[in-house]
Amino acid sequence: MKKLQLLIMGLIALSLSSFAQNKGKISGSLFDEKRQAMPFANVLLLKAKDSTLVKGAVADAGGQFAFEQVADNQYIVSITMVGYKKFYSPKITISPENPEIKLQDIQLEQVTQALKEVTVVAKKPLLEQQADKLVMNVENSIVNSGSTAMEVLQRAPGVSIDQNDNISLKGKQGVQIYMDGKPTYMSQEQLANLLKNMNSDQIEKIEIISNPSARFDAAGNSGIINIITKRNKNFGTNGSLSVGAGASFPPQLTFGDIKGNLPKGSLNLNLNNRQGKFNTFGNISSRYNQNFQNQNISRVLDGRTIDQYGFRPMQSHNTTLRAGADYFASKKTTIGILLNVNLGEWMNNGVIRNDAYIRNNGVVESSPQTTSNPYRSWKNLTFNTNFKHAFNDKGRELTADFDYSIYDNQSNEKEMITRFFNGNNEEIGTPLRVTSDIPNVYNIYAVKADFVNPLPKSNAKLEFGAKSSFVKSDNNIQFFNDGKLDIGRTNHFIYTENVNAAYANFSKKINDKWNVQTGLRAEQTISKGESKTLNESRRREYINLFPSVYLTHKVNKSNQLNLNYSRRIDRPDYQSLNPFIFFLDPYTYELGNEYLRPQLTHSLEVTHTFKQAFVTTVGYSYTDDYMTQIVKNAINEPEILEKLKKYNYSSEIDPNKISFAMRENIGTRQNLNLGLSFPVPVTKWWNMNNNISMFYNKYEGVLLGTNLNVGNFAYNLFTSQNFTLKKGWTAEASMWYNSKNIEGMMNAREMYAINGGVSKSFWNRKGSLKLTVNDIFATARFRGYTNFAGVKLNIDNRWDSRQVRMVFTYRFGNQNVKASRNRQTATSAEQRRVGNEN
Repeated sequence: MKKLQLLIMGLIALSLSSFAQNKGKISGSLFDEKRQAMPFANVLLLKAKDSTLVKGAVADAGGQFAFEQVADNQYIVSITMVGYKKFYSPKITISPENPEIKLQDIQLEQVTQALKEVTVVAKKPLLEQQADKLVMNVENSIVNSGSTAMEVLQRAPGVSIDQNDNISLKGKQGVQIYMDGKPTYMSQEQLANLLKNMNSDQIEKIEIISNPSARFDAAGNSGIINIITKRNKNFGTNGSLSVGAGASFPPQLTFGDIKGNLPKGSLNLNLNNRQGKFNTFGNISSRYNQNFQNQNISRVLDGRTIDQYGFRPMQSHNTTLRAGADYFASKKTTIGILLNVNLGEWMNNGVIRNDAYIRNNGVVESSPQTTSNPYRSWKNLTFNTNFKHAFNDKGRELTADFDYSIYDNQSNEKEMITRFFNGNNEEIGTPLRVTSDIPNVYNIYAVKADFVNPLPKSNAKLEFGAKSSFVKSDNNIQFFNDGKLDIGRTNHFIYTENVNAAYANFSKKINDKWNVQTGLRAEQTISKGESKTLNESRRREYINLFPSVYLTHKVNKSNQLNLNYSRRIDRPDYQSLNPFIFFLDPYTYELGNEYLRPQLTHSLEVTHTFKQAFVTTVGYSYTDDYMTQIVKNAINEPEILEKLKKYNYSSEIDPNKISFAMRENIGTRQNLNLGLSFPVPVTKWWNMNNNISMFYNKYEGVLLGTNLNVGNFAYNLFTSQNFTLKKGWTAEASMWYNSKNIEGMMNAREMYAINGGVSKSFWNRKGSLKLTVNDIFATARFRGYTNFAGVKLNIDNRWDSRQVRMVFTYRFGNQNVKASRNRQTATSAEQRRVGNEN
């Protein structure tokens, strides 16, 4: 591990040295045939040698454009504008002797006949730091090819994922996941299932937004991760087909047996057609996956040591469909529809086992051994209709969306059998047979509208909008013991929630060095949770204000400062509010908590950008009523213990030895973070991307009746090396490392992985073949421990992280079809909180 860290530090040092190179500037002015300024034309700076894209720009209102921080090399400038011929400049040389070049005035010619297309090879860097977000360009990464969306996220800078698939950003949980600018109304468990079954071939890029503006839903105290799916960009008809196959190679396990390797397969088809006033598009993706989870838990309770060994061989099938159409009623008005469908099932792929050994001074007293046969399925559908009208060509526009989403999730335990053995491994008592039927149905309605009004005379812009959403979840949990209804663990819970929101944003360019944006969002929440079984209900109503401020100062050509502040909210997912008792095994339960409160976060961040490449970010956040999952012992919870004793169906189970997990508000959390990001061209054929995130978390409050006051420093490292070889060959090697960390009462140990891959393009770049190896040394595993307020346990969790994949991609049709619009729907934030057992 020390050698790996030294290697990373060496690469970083090499990266820093490259900033000493000279940087130049290329600028120019555009005119039409009447010598009038030509605004808003697309301008590309290309390398003269191979036409690869260096930078892109848009001409301003006066037809001016400029590329700054240009390295010494030879370039050409490409300019395109609808209705005009494409322009290419003569070769331009930037050198220490000629650091700045102003091109002669460029006059664009109107199109009089069709021109042959010029092929331009454009490849974005893996990481791009923009003013308000960090962008990870997934489609250009070799090692990401054939992966799942969850695996890609794990490699994203500043992102970490724990043993329960909780996603953290810069050491903070509660991240809001968006898809194409829309929130996903899902619980953590369902979101994890979606990401694990989503092909990376569907993803164009991932945007990491630390402090979103007032236009975004206020949900998500740790920022937003926006997953942008691929779009076609051309006229006519085109598409792409990707076929992938692979397998995982499990390491030696301490419990459980895997015979051979675990196969995987994927298929992804994209189609797009643009004819006249209609644009239709669609994507269908299917994935088959065999995997496993090996989890060992050791805990000390009531003078005994309880060692649990779990092995879950699994297989899943998942199909996603995205289809839609845009109708261009006029040059200024567009109407569209969009349909998203996600279908899948999850089941065992062998015997799922969970063996426990209860020891007294190292001697086994008893051993309950459980086998299970679960089956889970999901049928999720979202329908969106949208409208966009541009009032003029200055940017004034109105957009509106209406959404309906339904999530139909079924979870069944066909037969969980627990047999009991004494210290001599002799079976005793009567086996406990548990079955369950857990249908969860969620209906979500939302409508929103946004208006943008530029104020050109004031160099300003005004935005405002409103949104209203309504959610109803119906969870009917039923457990059976030997075919008889288990009243103690059965609960029919209905939850409804209405959120009404309005916002306003104002931005202004004060001068060439200063820009400011301020915003305010107000949200009213009305919710009701009702247990039909217990005949109990709980109603809440509250209003929150969420201000935001963004300030940008361009110090000089090389330095820029950004300061932003925002207030955010994170509401509990719907399942966590259900006061259920979920049976995992005889000594492990999960409980809901109807008393969970939303957590509120204040975030402040300062970003410094040097030479548009080296980005330093310092941030601070304060969260009140912080929510996290904790572990409790039933012996310390009299009310819960009494219920467990009342509905204990086996004399061989001692309720005093039962532990359960649940989410609670534990107090406050303070987070101080520092981030460094610097994509660096080392040589002409070697590009490096580096990101370091360091953070300090401090938790204060009352947990398990004990004062909590703990703090911890941690860091995440990410480095990627990209090599452009000859004859269409490219290669990539990357590594991520997460240091030790504390989340609430759980102490997580360090974890890391090294990945690699090669790619070959052919058939005039229409075809490609990629071979990837993820977690080459099978080092990605979660290990953690807790020793607080009488709760003492250790966890060791492994999964099929070491995988080899090969993906073939073929792009066909006209490669000049215009893209379908990248829209935000209205129900994005609610979908993340939908709960199910997938």
